[in-house]
Amino acid sequence: MDDLPTELGNALASGREWDLDDAPVPAALLVQVLTAAPPPGAPALRLRKARVTGALRLFGARVPVPVELRDCSFEHVPDLRMAEFTGLALTGSRLPGLRAGNLRVGADLLLDDGFDAEGLVDLTDAQIGGSLRLSGGRLRGTGGYALVADRVVVEGTWYARRLRADSELRLPGARITGNADLAGAQLTSPSGDALDVTGIAIGGSMIAGRHAEGPAFTASGRVRLPGARIGGDLVFSGAQIESTTIPDPGEEAPEGSRAPVLPAGIVDPAACLVADRVRVEGNLELDDGLCTTGTVRLPNAVIGGYLRLSGAELTGPSGASDRGIALLADGMEVGGDIEGRDNGSGAFSCAGQLRLVDAHVRGTASLSGCTLAAPDGYALLGDRLRVGGELYLRHVHCAGTLRMQNLDVGATLDCTGAELTRPRLRPDATLRPSLDLRAATIGKDLLCVDGFIAAGGVRVRVAEVRKSAQFIDATLGTSVELTRYSLNAYGLTTIDLAVLPASAPAGTVRLASARAGSFTDSPLLWAADGGVTIDGFDYQSIDETRGDDTRQRLRLIERATRDYAPGPYDQLAAAYRRAGHEDRAERVLMARQVRRYAEAGPAGRIWGWLQRWTVGFGYQPWLAVCWLVLAWVLGGIWFAGHVPPPVDNGQDPVFNAWIFAADTLLPIVNLGQDGYFKLDGASQWIATALDVVGWILATTAAAGAARVLKRV
Repeated sequence: MDDLPTELGNALASGREWDLDDAPVPAALLVQVLTAAPPPGAPALRLRKARVTGALRLFGARVPVPVELRDCSFEHVPDLRMAEFTGLALTGSRLPGLRAGNLRVGADLLLDDGFDAEGLVDLTDAQIGGSLRLSGGRLRGTGGYALVADRVVVEGTWYARRLRADSELRLPGARITGNADLAGAQLTSPSGDALDVTGIAIGGSMIAGRHAEGPAFTASGRVRLPGARIGGDLVFSGAQIESTTIPDPGEEAPEGSRAPVLPAGIVDPAACLVADRVRVEGNLELDDGLCTTGTVRLPNAVIGGYLRLSGAELTGPSGASDRGIALLADGMEVGGDIEGRDNGSGAFSCAGQLRLVDAHVRGTASLSGCTLAAPDGYALLGDRLRVGGELYLRHVHCAGTLRMQNLDVGATLDCTGAELTRPRLRPDATLRPSLDLRAATIGKDLLCVDGFIAAGGVRVRVAEVRKSAQFIDATLGTSVELTRYSLNAYGLTTIDLAVLPASAPAGTVRLASARAGSFTDSPLLWAADGGVTIDGFDYQSIDETRGDDTRQRLRLIERATRDYAPGPYDQLAAAYRRAGHEDRAERVLMARQVRRYAEAGPAGRIWGWLQRWTVGFGYQPWLAVCWLVLAWVLGGIWFAGHVPPPVDNGQDPVFNAWIFAADTLLPIVNLGQDGYFKLDGASQWIATALDVVGWILATTAAAGAARVLKRV
């Protein structure tokens, strides 16, 4: 072109777009035109398909007019450091890189729709008065970085839809007033991090999910957001994120070290999404087909709204094993609900450990229908987890142990139909509990019903369930040899306890020191392969809907207690009394005394035998009356046929065989016959026998009366 400077001046003055059709434009001429005093009117430099030759150096320059270089190419890296632009658009342009540290743009900065940078784009400490647009661009990068924008300030929105980056994008400490939109972006960083927005502050939402016109957000490399502050939602719906730096697990870990050692935050090489201490005012959406490979880290995250996990597939660094963490959310706070059930896109799936230690969910946590897989390890580790509402684990398929010691649930913990297999192993290869709720506090019901299966049993030791604990149609333990306790309810406190298993529990059922308002059981419970321990088991009533057989219950108590202990008998008798069954209560207490004296020494057994058959241990006093009457009749018959001579013929009363027999038989009482007649031979022995029998019956009757008074 013969008069390029004039043509450029005319284009600037008119503000019209000038298509140069790949014609060369010296960079020095552009610098001269852009830094000169602007012509009057509304000038703007708008060039299309220009080929900029030489180095475009605008270091520290002030460009007072909007600049649009669309579909242009640059031979050298433009230097825009500390430059000031009213507006700058490089849409569709091809550059070897861009140096724009401390750049100031009053309006939008457009690096979109075909923008292609072979090298690094540097926007460190840049300030953009409008939006930063990278949508549809391509950043190839050099030296491991495609974009470096530390502490960049964007007063509008950061658009990066369908952006393709072959190296890391860095925006730590950035401040974005609007949204950060990376929907459909494809980020690749085989050597480490794909996206680093550590400490970013976003006034709106950060969207890194599906794009309506293309694929979902994908990141081959870590996505780092530790300490980020997001005023709206954080969305990874449908995204695909994988770590490229997962270490080789190497040799088998020594026995007892299967629980993963927590790595040190953002340097965790096995992490794919690092969001430690992130604060999201809205929802965190990790749902709708999100696929991750590596650990998703959310320790100490604060989420104001919901945490959505429905349809997500999280795979830990070691896959479905006991040595990797798929989701790490220790200390996380969720202001709303955790939603992981199937809402149309499938239920949440987690291959690797799910950690919720010290997490706090103010609403409801629903993981119904989810799949958790950490076989032979802890599939869910939620010690000291707090849930304000319900915790739903209905129909969960879990390979591994659900451990939630010191759990605090405000309402119901519902494990209806859950299938818990392959629990964590002890060093001796026995099974730990499939559901471990030691010292848990549940505000309403604990439901392990309707086909619930726990291969390693259930532990609710010293737990508090404030309404009912139900184990109905449940399979507790599947291996007698490997399961220690099919149900360990030592010290459990609840209002209603119902244990009606689908089959005989495989392992010991431990109800010792448990306290329940009402207790419902079935014969299958007492057929547990390891027996039932009930020492100190305290319950107020028994549900008799199945028809109660006192003799059967006594046999069950005898089977459950190897040695005599009064507690189980007293509890059963007290329950019968409270239900108004006094006859059943007496039968139980008599059985208690029978067993007590049966396990005593010879003297104790004799004394017990006498009490049993004379006064029924005080609960059948009519027996003593029968024995006294029988002794009196036999004595009267004998003395009627063997009248003894008087001791003193002058002072003896008239002899009456029946009164004499009664006077001899009854101790202490004097009827005026005893001592006035001379006895010898057989009559002397019979009188002595009557005297002894009378004392024995009186003693046993006194003991029985004492028990009756104590009972009353």
